Amino acid sequence: MKLKKLVPAALSLALVLSLAACGSPSEPSGSTPPDTNPPATGSAVPGTEAPAADDSLQKVLDAGKLTIAAEGNWVPYVYNEDGTGELTGFEVDIAKEICSRLGVEPDFQISSSWDPVEAGMDSGRYDCIICGVNPKPERQEKYNMSIAYAENPFCLVVNGDNEEIKSFEDLDGKVIGVSQGATTQGLIEQMIKDNGFSCKPEFRAFSGYPVIKSSLDAGNIDVFAMDRSTLAGYMNETVELLQPEVKFGEQGYGVATKKGCDLSAVVDQVICDRLADGWLDQEVKTWGLV
Repeated sequence: MKLKKLVPAALSLALVLSLAACGSPSEPSGSTPPDTNPPATGSAVPGTEAPAADDSLQKVLDAGKLTIAAEGNWVPYVYNEDGTGELTGFEVDIAKEICSRLGVEPDFQISSSWDPVEAGMDSGRYDCIICGVNPKPERQEKYNMSIAYAENPFCLVVNGDNEEIKSFEDLDGKVIGVSQGATTQGLIEQMIKDNGFSCKPEFRAFSGYPVIKSSLDAGNIDVFAMDRSTLAGYMNETVELLQPEVKFGEQGYGVATKKGCDLSAVVDQVICDRLADGWLDQEVKTWGLV
């Protein structure tokens, strides 16, 4: 126990010495430096005392595990390998790398859809989310978001025998399937606006990519919206990309941790180090991400 009590302090010292090279994503550019002459003890206005220091890192170390929330069946990020039942994927490797740095075991909590992942994080059941989380403003208000470990544009997929949709202009009145809780609809709408397209599609949200693909195959929707890195798991001779030369909605994926928690800096540093030494670049190639 004494050794574990020393670990957060040692990690904090290492972070102070090394985070400068990567930059601190949680501190906005141009922020005011801390006051070097704080008020004397006892001079604080009643009711404005600083909150107790967060001890999320110590709790993880004491438990010997990092509880990681993720949405499963998301090839090639987080999924069960056919025939083995073993959890694998690009983000599984990242989670294991973070756990290795901490000296703890990964405890993956897999959900079939996004909503339970976020709800569990909000209730304190999980230490972090590693599941293609992009730092949209409403998430940054709720969580600490790490620096990005991957960048990923989006694309649209249609049935190959579809004669009505050959370009983005043909999307007017068509139904696009998107994943619940994702930013996809907004990204598509922004792309249409940026390119001056006159179309106005409809959107229908589903619990995950497999359900969207099934709905496309059944003809219940006209278009399947997905990030390009997942294409390999859904492309076959029956579907094709709509205007593949157009890339849009590129966004970073990061690790979400509790707002203000001391675990966040360690997560950031692991990603920063693995970006610097080329490990993440190799992982991107290994998993065929584009």
